[in-house]
Amino acid sequence: MELREPPMSRTESRVDWLSRGLLLVVLLLVVALGMILISSSTGTDGPQEAEQIREVAARLQAAGALDEAALQYERYLEVGHATGEARAGIAVSLGNNYLETGRYERALRWFYEAETLGAGEINEELSGKIVQTLERLGRSFAAQAALSSGAGLVDTDVKRPADDPVVARIGSDEIRRSEVERALDDLPPEVATQMASNEGRVRFLEQYVADELLWRKAVKLEYDSDPEVLRQHDALFKQLVVSRFAEREVLSQIEVDEADLRNHFEANKGRFTPPTRDGQEAAQPTFEEARPAVERDYRLMKMQSAYQALIDSEMAAQEVELDAEKLIREP
Repeated sequence: MELREPPMSRTESRVDWLSRGLLLVVLLLVVALGMILISSSTGTDGPQEAEQIREVAARLQAAGALDEAALQYERYLEVGHATGEARAGIAVSLGNNYLETGRYERALRWFYEAETLGAGEINEELSGKIVQTLERLGRSFAAQAALSSGAGLVDTDVKRPADDPVVARIGSDEIRRSEVERALDDLPPEVATQMASNEGRVRFLEQYVADELLWRKAVKLEYDSDPEVLRQHDALFKQLVVSRFAEREVLSQIEVDEADLRNHFEANKGRFTPPTRDGQEAAQPTFEEARPAVERDYRLMKMQSAYQALIDSEMAAQEVELDAEKLIREP
């Protein structure tokens, strides 16, 4: 007896084809989803997503979260499309972040990448960063080689006369006698007296070179841009300018009349009498004997008076108001 398959109804045939169609659609959706996931994991984010990563990195850096900022910048370079100077700028930011957090080898890696890409306007800054990082790594010879190749931290463009002999050299840089003598002239009189002999001048030259070496080391490590150093530098610079102003505009304008000096001497004889020694009073000097001291005292008195008058005038012109009580601390 022959066995045959029972005939299928039209309804069962339609259900079978519908099931197969749905299965095919599901398979296509799975494949598409897989492609999306693979695409996102291999760094094909669109331009908008890449810029969002860069914005997050910039905000993290501004907030001081340098490690996370560095990670986001690296991600941006992986998924973004930055090239040339734009990529070099990001590489410099990465190097700065790693430098700030003490990861000097990572910093050097990104600084070198930026240098290879061509940093454009920030190339001089980048050279200094490379020198600083090499110094932090203890590679002083490599730092000196980088410095010589164009870091530009030392000014060598000063014009020197031919008869100004070289008294010392630091690498290829020359130190002339005029530089050292100018530094000697800037010393306080009591210190300059100690350096007057030949032995003293030699000692001063040795100290001058030592200070120059330490200065260059400090610049490589960017201590010259330390905020506290800059604040103190500004304060000292202000004092020097005010002192020169007072010297030129106040002290030089004081005129000394012989009659005024004599009157000042007669009115203040006690100031110019030598102190008592062994219970015996010293003889009162004559005007001629005391004249240098009288003139110094008179000039100082006139300078203080002129200085105060100038201050009063400037305060009135600028409408200055003082609220000194807020500086007073309760006992």
